Amino acid sequence: MSHIKKDRAQTMKRTLKKIGILTVVFLIAAVIYFIAAQNTMEKENTVYTAMNEPTLPVIYPEVNGKEINAMHGYLQDMENQAARESITVLPEDRALKLRISTYGNTISGISYEVRSLSMDRLVEQTKLESWDNGEDSVSVTLPIQNLLAKNQPYLLTLFVSTGEKNIRYYTRIVWTDNRYAADMLQLAEDFSRKSLDYNQARDLTSYLETNDKEDNSSLGHVTIRASFNHLTWDGLDVEMLGEPQVTMKELDGIMGQVRVNYQVTVTDEDGHSDILDVEDNYCMRWNEQRIYMMDYERTANQRFSVSSRSLSGKRILLGITNDDSVHTKKSPNARYIAFKSGQELWCYDQNERQIVKVFSFESERDDGVRSRYDSHDIRILSAADTGNVTFLVYGYMNRGAHEGHVGVALYTFDAAGDTIHEKFFIPAVRSYEQVKADVEKLSYLSDSGMMYLLLDGTVYGIDLRSNESMVVAQGLIEGSYGVSEDGSRLAWQEGSDIYRSPRLHLMDLNTSQKQEIAGAVDDYVRVLGFVGNDLIYGLGKTEDLWTVNGRIRDLPMYAMYIVGSDMQVVSQYEKDGIYISGVNVEDGRIHMRQLAKVSDRDYVFQNNDTIVCNEKFGADPLNGIGWFASQDKGKLYFVQADQELQETKVQARAPKTFSYENTGALEPVKMSQADTQMTFNAYALGHYIGSSRNFKEAVDMAYEHMGVVTDQDQNLVWDRVNRQPIVNIKDPMAKAGKLLRYLNDFTVSQEFEGGLLMVDARECSLSQILYFIDKGTPVIAYTGTDTYILLSGYDQYNVTLYDPETQESWKMGMNDATAYFESLQNDFICGKIVQ
Repeated sequence: MSHIKKDRAQTMKRTLKKIGILTVVFLIAAVIYFIAAQNTMEKENTVYTAMNEPTLPVIYPEVNGKEINAMHGYLQDMENQAARESITVLPEDRALKLRISTYGNTISGISYEVRSLSMDRLVEQTKLESWDNGEDSVSVTLPIQNLLAKNQPYLLTLFVSTGEKNIRYYTRIVWTDNRYAADMLQLAEDFSRKSLDYNQARDLTSYLETNDKEDNSSLGHVTIRASFNHLTWDGLDVEMLGEPQVTMKELDGIMGQVRVNYQVTVTDEDGHSDILDVEDNYCMRWNEQRIYMMDYERTANQRFSVSSRSLSGKRILLGITNDDSVHTKKSPNARYIAFKSGQELWCYDQNERQIVKVFSFESERDDGVRSRYDSHDIRILSAADTGNVTFLVYGYMNRGAHEGHVGVALYTFDAAGDTIHEKFFIPAVRSYEQVKADVEKLSYLSDSGMMYLLLDGTVYGIDLRSNESMVVAQGLIEGSYGVSEDGSRLAWQEGSDIYRSPRLHLMDLNTSQKQEIAGAVDDYVRVLGFVGNDLIYGLGKTEDLWTVNGRIRDLPMYAMYIVGSDMQVVSQYEKDGIYISGVNVEDGRIHMRQLAKVSDRDYVFQNNDTIVCNEKFGADPLNGIGWFASQDKGKLYFVQADQELQETKVQARAPKTFSYENTGALEPVKMSQADTQMTFNAYALGHYIGSSRNFKEAVDMAYEHMGVVTDQDQNLVWDRVNRQPIVNIKDPMAKAGKLLRYLNDFTVSQEFEGGLLMVDARECSLSQILYFIDKGTPVIAYTGTDTYILLSGYDQYNVTLYDPETQESWKMGMNDATAYFESLQNDFICGKIVQ
């Protein structure tokens, strides 16, 4: 009996022990559960994700049996701002064949519309009922109607639905009778292929303009003036990877511009290979005997990868590239080095010997057509002692949350959390290169965490701590504002008339301190630029406004001031009887163009004067970047480290996730429609060069590289190449009738009824304005106040002049005419009919 009681007691004891253990386990599990639950709830408030893969289809038009002009999709309405990405020549029957590379998408709808480049005239709108579905692509033919004028470019917009998304694609189209484009496209591709082989490249020697003064030191940049050896990769073993992508960028009569993009492997003497992204740009002129190469440029950028060859000594070797493709910033304690190579951002930790590939659109799952599409760039804003890197990604977004949009995104790489945080995204209905130009002018991050950004004439201020934003200034136009050398100070004029501004505003972007500057009651003020961080501005009187034949030529300024960083005037320039027409700042020197007044409202150039600043200005754009001349590859770039690097000890990785928790979306401010003054855009070798309201300035930008000038509606206004050698306009008064009808009311370049574009071409050279005569409209040349003659023809030796009063025509030698019109300050008005 006692044994039974004893067993019961032991059993009870064991049971209680088990209950106790289970209770402890339960409590521990409960604690773990609640901690995990709490963490889960906290994480549910944060959106963590990897960057989404590219999703949009790519469209290839077929031209003469070949696929060219790869068209990338947009999920925003780009209006006509993507028009200059390509121009597609229609076949004789206008039935344009397309192949849509679907990348797994199911196409549920296809339609298109054809408009004038200015978009104010709808030519055709068609919805397709059928197409051919393949395994990985869709084939379709656009039955474009017979409503197009020959040799006139139009904007084609394709609308493709995938069920989930409505996608837009853009190209210009032109219907022509000739084969100029086909011949130029073939030559461009042949040239690119043959340049990789020394023996085959001998066929190209007739196209080169080899110059002994050309810099042949870098394979990252090669021009038409390069030596034959440099054109052929200095004897390196070079092989093309895959097929090139060929794009027709411009076609205007006998002028064509073609771009060829491809990748190559470059193998050195030791058998080591590197991959380079290559872009060839061509400008050509078609002739019955042959095609002339007017200009050529090749850029190459080596793709950086972590290896024993790229990490050597105290150098992170970037290899073959060029100045525009590399950039670096160090953290204040110099532990972290953030550097950009091509379109990728990296950060190296010198203490832990870790290198992070912070940002790249490239994907291992994509064929590269979409992820490596090169219409975006990266700008490093700061590198912190914590390893955090703040940077901008701007242009076309290849993948991720903003795929198919153009704009500016700001990201911060959180080194501790191994996460990239998106702070804001500003969409832009602008081309990538126009966005790039704005970002390079002003994108400044202050010490207090305020981000200032210029985009399409508006300066935004974004507080990165609260994501609150404001508009600092808007309606800015070229010539009406200036940014200091380090980006920390901004000055802008009031109003849209750069010659009639009553005051200007000066802002210190670090302190947010603002100052208003104005002259006397009858004074106008002009921003003239910055020397270092010191503002230069001028004052001119209302009565001194220089007006010639109804158009404002300039605001001669009686005084010039320099304002230091403390907002105080540090220097003043003022001399009796001397007026300042403009300034040019170069290497700390302020060069002034001086005028003298000869009558009530007439001035003549008198002299140049220079103010020399004692301080040394100019930050090195390649600070932290070096280069050396290798024996076989020429100029090789590197990032300078402070410690020895060994590839075996350096760990390479990428951030784990993206966070969109606190992303701010800003609505862009549109330019006022009240400001109707025309803007001219300059393009050359397939790229946007810049813009100006001054036609002469735009022509000068495009001139050197045989470029073109358009208006803001994408209409081609001027072309250096497309001009016949001999032109003679019969009945010049009749042909100039529309031009003369609006002459008395003409004050600035603008478009009039009937598609007549009148251009204030003053100060353009005689040879530059002959283009307009070639297009069938005489040029008005003022010979005095309200007196003019017409230029109605030219040949190699002479220009034909016509006097409307005497109705007489005569010829003047080209050299004599050039000198004559220069003495009259080249006061030309030109006209062209645009659609």
